[in-house]
Amino acid sequence: MAVKTLRRRIRRFTWELLPPVARNFIKFTYASVVGRVKRRRPQVEAFGASTAAEQHDQLRAQLEEVNVNVPTKLCRIMTRYGSDKGAGWHNYTTVYHHLFTNLRRKQVNLFELGIGTNNPNLASSMGVDGKPGASLRGWADYFRSGQIFGADIDQNILFNEGRIKTFHCDQLRKSAIEEMWASSPLRDEFEIVIEDGLHTFEANVSFFENSLHKIRKGGYYIIEDVKQNDLPRWRERLRSHYSVRYSEFSFCLVNLPWKFNDSDNILLVARRH
Repeated sequence: MAVKTLRRRIRRFTWELLPPVARNFIKFTYASVVGRVKRRRPQVEAFGASTAAEQHDQLRAQLEEVNVNVPTKLCRIMTRYGSDKGAGWHNYTTVYHHLFTNLRRKQVNLFELGIGTNNPNLASSMGVDGKPGASLRGWADYFRSGQIFGADIDQNILFNEGRIKTFHCDQLRKSAIEEMWASSPLRDEFEIVIEDGLHTFEANVSFFENSLHKIRKGGYYIIEDVKQNDLPRWRERLRSHYSVRYSEFSFCLVNLPWKFNDSDNILLVARRH
C-alpha cells in the first residue's frame, strides 16, 4: 500500500511539473485515442412544428453523430483561453465544432451572453478564479474572420479587443435586452447566439423570447447549462408554445454524457430553417 501511495504521489508531482501546454497535449492526445474506442453519443430530443418534421429530424441526426469523447480543435482552443466549455465542467465544444466547422472561414456574426463574471456577489459568478472573456477570445481564435460580440450584467468586466465588442445587459429585463439589440453594432442578424448568462429557467426564457428574432436563416440559438430539473418545463414549453410561435425553427434538447458533470451538461439548440 505504501509503495502504491508513493507511486501516485510521484506521478502527481511529475504531472504538476509539466507546463500547461504539455499537460493539455497529453490529455487531449490520450482522450482522442480512447474516445475513438469508447464512443459516446448525446441523447437528443427534437421539437418543432409538424409541418417541418424533416428539418427537425435532420438537426437531431446531426447532433446524434457527435462523439462527445473525442476532443476537437475547438476543445483545445477554449481550454487554452481558460473557458470551461471544452474539457472542464462541460464538453460543449464537441457539439459546437460539429455544428460550426463549415463556418470557420466565413465572416460570421457571433454573440454570447455571459462573459464570465468573477464577482462573487453576482448570481451568475464563475467564482474568483473565473476568467472573464475566455470564451469570447476562444471564439475569435476559432472564427478568424468573424465578428464576436458579448454581453454581461457585470459592467466591470466589459471590454473591446480586436474583433471583440461587449455590451451591458440585464437578461431579466425586456427593456434592457431591447436597448442592447438597438445598439448600432448589434442591429444585424447573427449566425450564432449563445446564452451562457444567468442559468435559471426564467432568465433563459426572458432572453430567448426577446432575442430569437436576431437569428438569420440557417443560424443557431443555443442555451447552455440547462438543468436536469428544468427539463420537464422546457419540454412542455417547446411542445405547446414555441413549436407554434416559432414554426420557422427546429429545437433539440441535447444531453451530453460527461464524467465530470451529470447535473447541467445540457444544451437547448435551435436552428432557423
